[in-house]
Amino acid sequence: LEYFCFEGDGLWNTSDEELVALAGRELAVLGLDRPEHVREAVPVIASYGDAMGVRAFAERRDLDHDIADKDFNALTTLIDKPWINMESAILHPCQSLADWKTMDELAIPANGKFVLSWAYHPKALPLAVPASTLHMAAARGMEVTVLRPDGFELPPAIMDKARAAAAQSGGSVRESTDRREAMQDAHVIYGKSWSSTRCYGDKLGDQKLREQLVDWCVDEPWFAPAEPDCRFMHCLPVRRGVVVADRILDGPRSVVIQEARNRMLVQMAVLYGMMKG
Repeated sequence: LEYFCFEGDGLWNTSDEELVALAGRELAVLGLDRPEHVREAVPVIASYGDAMGVRAFAERRDLDHDIADKDFNALTTLIDKPWINMESAILHPCQSLADWKTMDELAIPANGKFVLSWAYHPKALPLAVPASTLHMAAARGMEVTVLRPDGFELPPAIMDKARAAAAQSGGSVRESTDRREAMQDAHVIYGKSWSSTRCYGDKLGDQKLREQLVDWCVDEPWFAPAEPDCRFMHCLPVRRGVVVADRILDGPRSVVIQEARNRMLVQMAVLYGMMKG
């Protein structure tokens, strides 16, 4: 088995400024000083192996465009081999598989309380991880609370999809801005920053909102109303002392290393399933 991973901003080592487009504009060149076009480069890379991993981050300019995953979907039309979504504008399924497996290993109740919490980060980050994490926990049948400050509401399309999954699994989905209320009896808190959907594509507006929220750093006082063994999860990489306090990352609550290891294992399982059926 040969497996290749195509990353929009990494394979050719181009900068964000040089990389003109990956999808939707198939004839675009990969860089101003390079002759490759997306339309030829992607099929050639796909021809080298038996499967292909694709990662194409959101440009975070147009919310509807990113929710529809138009760039990623256009890119995959150029591939004639089995492919894996390694993260698109709005989905990160392999991370969610790893998170589900991690909670199973920890014997966290399928109907337990799961808090997806926004956390401070100096940059506006994509919606893929929070969107997939929310859906994963809802599909698992958990009582899910999205804890976030005003201005960082997840889009209605993402919330509706999660609520539909919860309706099928026996779970529930709700939102809160009250940290203590959200953490009451929680089994898991999943810390993650994401862009302001109120200021999506507006870097200055997003920055103005988030610079007032540096206290949204997950720390031990957050866990006071939670279950005694409430765990901290994160997809990594994570900024210490910014997203989460060192004492949480280095303490018994953190399962981030276990999640990262499981990310490898579930992707191996996905590849095996793709190749063997």
